[in-house]
Amino acid sequence: MTSNPNPTPASATNSFELNDESLALLLEEVSAMAASGRSLVSGLAGLNDAALGRLGRAAEFVRVRVKHGQSPSVAMASLSLPYQTPIRIAMQIMAETGSTAAIHETVRLIRQREDQQQRTWLSAINPLLNMVVASVVVFFVLPWILVSIAESQPIASPFAPSVDQIVQTFVQNYLLAALVVIVILSCFAAWMHWGIRRSIRRAQPSRHLATFCRWLAIQIEIPNANIETARAIESAAEVAVSDTPALWRTVATNVRAGATSQQSLDFPPDTPAPIKECVVDLVTGKRDADLIARDLRKLSELHDERANRQQSWWLQNVPHWIAWILMIAIIVVLLRAAISPLLHAIGEFA
Repeated sequence: MTSNPNPTPASATNSFELNDESLALLLEEVSAMAASGRSLVSGLAGLNDAALGRLGRAAEFVRVRVKHGQSPSVAMASLSLPYQTPIRIAMQIMAETGSTAAIHETVRLIRQREDQQQRTWLSAINPLLNMVVASVVVFFVLPWILVSIAESQPIASPFAPSVDQIVQTFVQNYLLAALVVIVILSCFAAWMHWGIRRSIRRAQPSRHLATFCRWLAIQIEIPNANIETARAIESAAEVAVSDTPALWRTVATNVRAGATSQQSLDFPPDTPAPIKECVVDLVTGKRDADLIARDLRKLSELHDERANRQQSWWLQNVPHWIAWILMIAIIVVLLRAAISPLLHAIGEFA
């Protein structure tokens, strides 16, 4: 088999994935191009530098696709599957209105989620370290202490042989003790992983509401944009809940049909009343759009804070409770081993 001396460039392949940080940097460059009035094709050509690594190859990939007739929004969105929807919609908004606010919001969204994931998994290190220490103490240190107490036999105990047999097994067999520690730590790590995933899912509804409010606010804040209200709702919903935006599409359809009340708009279940009021005010024009956008941003911050609390509660509390329970159990075992022979002797004399 002979190797291909002319490998296919990234721009000719069907897909090209960027990591989150590189994607955010490329979007910032696109925003800067738009702000300076440069065309996307010429601006991306300037980024085709080998020193930029994957970022430069991604810029060339998008440039070639746009040059061959693909829309910039679709070409840019193809760089990341998780953020495909917000990138596509942000590029469309920028192309139609000239505003880069949606691009900046996409960058903020990417970095916020990346930071949240890093902080969530880093916060799991402390409970895991506590579990490591507890397991080592239970299966390596504690057996030696109990065997030493049993061998000294300050006062004979009828229960000493059974306890002695258990702990002597771990003292004499390091491999068994290490295997038990590994199994326990693996189970604890799997439990932690399940709990973290569960807490992230639990926070998703609040995250979706926060994203919806922020993206709706961005679109109605753009001066002289004249974005249709129904379309703004659809776009915000698609970014917030890209997997299930159908319920909000019903709201947009009802807006186009002339609905103006909460009942006729048919909001998705569990939509908070303040968000309903803001959407109704936007549809009916009862309040200035800037005031509605301000309220939506405040609601977004509120739901973001709620999501952070929901996501961090389990990780901040439950593992620490487990660590405390383990430490208390170790102390109880040590106290029992130290004083139980004396209590039995006192019982016999009594």
